[in-house]
Amino acid sequence: MTDETTPVIAAAYRTPQGKEGGVYEDVRSEDLSTTLIDHALDETGLTSDHVDDLMWGVAQQRTEQDNNVARVIALLSDLGESVPATSINRWCASSMQAVISASDAIAAGNRDCIIAGGVENMSRVPMDGDSYEHLHPELSEQYNIFQLQMGMTAEKVAEEYDVSREAQDEYAARSHQRAAEATESGRFDDEIVPVETDDGLVEADEGIRPDTTAEKLANLPPAFTGDGTVTAGNSSQISDGASLTVVTSKAFAEEHGLDVLAEVGTNNVAGVDPTVMGIGPVPATRGLLERAGTDIDDYDLVELNEAFASQCEYSRRELGIDEDSYNVNGGAIALGHPLGASGARLPVTLLHEMQKQDAERGLATLCVGFGQGAAIEFLR
Repeated sequence: MTDETTPVIAAAYRTPQGKEGGVYEDVRSEDLSTTLIDHALDETGLTSDHVDDLMWGVAQQRTEQDNNVARVIALLSDLGESVPATSINRWCASSMQAVISASDAIAAGNRDCIIAGGVENMSRVPMDGDSYEHLHPELSEQYNIFQLQMGMTAEKVAEEYDVSREAQDEYAARSHQRAAEATESGRFDDEIVPVETDDGLVEADEGIRPDTTAEKLANLPPAFTGDGTVTAGNSSQISDGASLTVVTSKAFAEEHGLDVLAEVGTNNVAGVDPTVMGIGPVPATRGLLERAGTDIDDYDLVELNEAFASQCEYSRRELGIDEDSYNVNGGAIALGHPLGASGARLPVTLLHEMQKQDAERGLATLCVGFGQGAAIEFLR
């Protein structure tokens, strides 16, 4: 691989993440996105003449997030008419797929500079039963559709893979504590781009609860089944936000004086039983390790999206990831899980933490609704 076909990340940003019905209730997904894109162009000195494509992940592609919203975003941003755009949907991994597709295009020598990321405003385009009503009727002959709902899959993971309620609550409390410490110490400052709203400037993630403890979480009732162990407290938050990376060739970055956060290594996706969709990071990561010729211990830092504590604990345990290198600044249980933005939010946070720790190798992976997993590695 030459410098012309070595993909690198030249910038990585995200918005603060808002709670359902919170700070972004009146902010459209397009506006969250253009805030990041215009900031990235300003910071890098790039213009629309430099950008070959906009690849933007969106999970709920309906209402405001329909009509190839990526192209609408390009037109509303400083990218303008000359930059083409595509909306990508791999559910929770939509924006990770954007980064993967951008990196693969660079590696193939087909592109030089791509903005890749994603957005979701779950306050304005909520997940609801309507999406399940439109599933192909034959799918119900293969699966109990009720068991495909995210919370039910988390319950099945907890039961089948022996993840206790206590372990889930302890994990969730640790996520909030780590995210609170990261916020207070300024560890997120380099990655967060404040968002101006009618009610003021949003500068920090809205959903972090610094006073959360496992003991408090233990008092919450099950959220999905009467005798279950998955609660609102040990599940990810319904959230709003956007995340972005600038993916270029190494040669392009050098030619344009861009700071390289990391090279993009290999990537992988995997399919699993959709009734235990949360195990997706395990085969996705194992496939990546095999392709890269690495072991999990070779990675200084690992980011795994916290859809539910049950699947996080199972995946960490099954992959053998050390707790001290795993989601060191908390995850979606504390920060939130805006579907189309989460897959790139993981690399954004990972890349900035790799800089701070002078880490050489990092891994980002996540589960995907309806039974998938995705993973991507970064090298410094």
